[in-house]
Amino acid sequence: MIRWIIITVVVLVIGLCIYVGFANKMPKGLGITDGLLKACPSSPNCVSTQAPVDDSTHYIEAITYSAERKEVQLLIESYMLNQGDAHIVSSSLGYVHFEVKSKIIGYIDDVEFYLPETEKVVHFRSVSRVGYSDRGVNRDRMEKIYSLLAN
Repeated sequence: MIRWIIITVVVLVIGLCIYVGFANKMPKGLGITDGLLKACPSSPNCVSTQAPVDDSTHYIEAITYSAERKEVQLLIESYMLNQGDAHIVSSSLGYVHFEVKSKIIGYIDDVEFYLPETEKVVHFRSVSRVGYSDRGVNRDRMEKIYSLLAN
């Protein structure tokens, strides 16, 4: 009996690893299109400053700043990279895309920051590639960025 339980657990773990591996592919349409980041999916595992304001599940307020645009972007990049679980996928002045990998299972979140040239504001989007709920991880990540830039 115990042998069958162990076999079942092993098969489930292998199945989960295969699922995560296939499902963790980078989605299409990331980046800036006409001044906008990609919209959040209907699942609650995404936050964005460009979601509708009345969408309490996805909306989070953009960050205003007073420093130079390049300084703010470098501060964000440095902070994200120092967390140890993120790497830069693409970066240009005004836009940066990170992949953030969870430590245990290896889920990947796409985290994008957009600093328009004409405004002193940081727009961002943070979304899990796999699953439905993220237990508030993406919102918490962005609230830490708020704290970083508020000081």
